[in-house]
Amino acid sequence: MASLRFRIRQQYWRWAAPGRIRDYLRDHAPRKLQIGAGHNLLPGWLNTTLYPLAQGTVFLDARLPFPIPNAQFDYVFSEHVIEHLEFDEAAHLLDEARRILRPGGRLRIATPDLGQIIALYTQPEAEAQNAYIRWIMDTFRPAVGEYNPAHVINQSFHGWRHKFIYDRATLMNALNAAGLVDIRRVQPGCSEDEHLRGIEQHGQTVGSEEAMRYETMVFEATNPGAD
Repeated sequence: MASLRFRIRQQYWRWAAPGRIRDYLRDHAPRKLQIGAGHNLLPGWLNTTLYPLAQGTVFLDARLPFPIPNAQFDYVFSEHVIEHLEFDEAAHLLDEARRILRPGGRLRIATPDLGQIIALYTQPEAEAQNAYIRWIMDTFRPAVGEYNPAHVINQSFHGWRHKFIYDRATLMNALNAAGLVDIRRVQPGCSEDEHLRGIEQHGQTVGSEEAMRYETMVFEATNPGAD
């Protein structure tokens, strides 16, 4: 019975989300979309997620065409989402983000940095890497009984059900392939734009701001408008 109710709610969310999106577009300026909000509800944003269990979130499956007309949003933000998608699914997300952004609109995306993950194996004794290894092992794999970078890397992939982890060049290429310009890497929490400043909350989710800063890379990019 519980499973049936869940499926019914899923179908309701699929039907109801476009109406809630229209309401948001009517009532808000600037318009700001968060993809994969989870429980991180940002005030003034349309907070969407695949499983809208938190009050105030709206159903959106980022793998499918967004039920949003072209050029509606000033900002799109996604934090620790694309690594849970296959590479082609993430490319679709970026294409849709550009489509729904107004000319000059900004995308901000945060995701694990493959370079930082690999450094756990190649430089395990370095201060930052060692601290991250110890935190992951103590928090997620204490039964192993040793501080082992191989376990940490496996946690980063299999343990969190990640499907594709990007390095800097691969993510920049994906943003460029989506037609975005002015692509720049920024520090977590930092932005020249006040609407994109201080919005990452993954550190609170995992319980360590230091770990989040170690593993996360953040990029911003702009929709140039018509080709």
